[in-house]
Amino acid sequence: EGMETSEDVPSTEFGSSPATPHHGDDGASVTTEASNLKLKWDGFAVQPPTRITFCLPHQREVFDFYRKPWVQVAVAVLICSNFIFNCAEKEWDPYTNQLRPQLWRWGEFAFNLFFLIELLVNFYGLGFAFWRYNAAWNLFDLVVVSIGCLTMAEAFAPAFLPGSLSLIRNLRAFRIFRLFKRVKSLNKIIKSLVRAIPGVFHAFLIQIIVMCIYAIIGVDLFHMKGADGEYTTYNENVLRGVCTEEEVDDGLCSLNISVSSVTARGFTYGEEYFGTFFRALYTLFQVLTGESWAEAIARPAVMGTTQAIGPALFYVSFILICQIVLINVVVAVLLDKMVEDDGTPDKAQTMADKIRELLNERHGSLEDMFRGWDTNDTGSLSKSEFRDALFSMGYNGPSKVLDRLFTSISITGEIPFADLDRLVSMPTPRPKGSVKDEVFALRDELKSDLARIEADLACHRQWLEKQLLCMLNEVRADREPGVRPTTIHVGSAPPIPRSHGL
Repeated sequence: EGMETSEDVPSTEFGSSPATPHHGDDGASVTTEASNLKLKWDGFAVQPPTRITFCLPHQREVFDFYRKPWVQVAVAVLICSNFIFNCAEKEWDPYTNQLRPQLWRWGEFAFNLFFLIELLVNFYGLGFAFWRYNAAWNLFDLVVVSIGCLTMAEAFAPAFLPGSLSLIRNLRAFRIFRLFKRVKSLNKIIKSLVRAIPGVFHAFLIQIIVMCIYAIIGVDLFHMKGADGEYTTYNENVLRGVCTEEEVDDGLCSLNISVSSVTARGFTYGEEYFGTFFRALYTLFQVLTGESWAEAIARPAVMGTTQAIGPALFYVSFILICQIVLINVVVAVLLDKMVEDDGTPDKAQTMADKIRELLNERHGSLEDMFRGWDTNDTGSLSKSEFRDALFSMGYNGPSKVLDRLFTSISITGEIPFADLDRLVSMPTPRPKGSVKDEVFALRDELKSDLARIEADLACHRQWLEKQLLCMLNEVRADREPGVRPTTIHVGSAPPIPRSHGL
């Protein structure tokens, strides 16, 4: 067990019953079926590395133990329990002077201890593969558990992390992310988000550039709005018939009202919302979220001028461009990248489709290889040529296996090159069209198959007729000894076309 050995690890999912290799008493590699695993949960599927070097005592047993489904489920439950424990602490005892400090400290100590043991078991089972297999997630686990080890000391010394270092405790909330590498559906979402980062970044860049342009314009237009502590709103009471111009001249009706421009924070409207570039940028972000922007931001600018068309166009165009168009572009890019093929093989693709694609790609090289096998240039492969070709390609098995394979392919004792070419040149399935096109294509294909079948049947019928005439002549010659039988050249039976299954 102390010797360094390198073994291929079967790529199986947690929840299945893989064959679990282990070492017997004599050190030999033994494979047994792990049929005693009753717990099956396909949601947990951390794929193991395909190859690990086991050089430590009992490393293989530790690795197999950590891969067991119930171990992964227990770790996931532990992570969720720790997250709920942190939420409960901040809900029932959130203050600096906690009511039950020992409960929370020793509870956190227990969780950190379990996580430390789990990390050590994983590290020992993987060995050097810890830094190669799932390296990002393993490094994340190492950082989180290391921070937890620092907070473990607080159970004995509450002031172990002085000053700003005590903020490290807040990072324990990120432990829940460790669950993402174990749950298959969550892991898929995280990987999709990571793949979508480049495209979404470019879409966000366009969004930010447009917002910066509007922020610059907003500072120029509104930074002095209400600078003297108030702004004037203008109405159209005369045009609406509320009062007459004489009443306005007599002071009985007013066309403008002075409104305070001081905000709740003591700034004027222009100073708080558009006083600087970054204030204007944050104001536009508030407009983008739709949070009280119309009443608090847009209306004072629109109603506080006699020419309301300028501020109105500013805010309306910003909403149309940024909120309706560009935000949806970001969402569209994100969804497109999330559903994009990640390069993994399609499970829905049948084995026949995979073989067809491979043969179509390699048809030229396979054709040259088959012709090279024909050493006597007869246009067909004999059993000896077929056997020698496979031996030259590195086959080291028994010859009878090759003979059985040759017999299953050939009936006449030879494999014509035309048959090999027909096997290699598998037809590519036509693209799926409308129902009408599919019906017409199927009809034409059936007509072509029927014509080939009729031609083959006619060929076989002629051969059978000649065979029957020959048999009749022989019978006649037996009954009439003086009659000389007519010689009829029958020939060999026509080959049975494999494509028709006759």
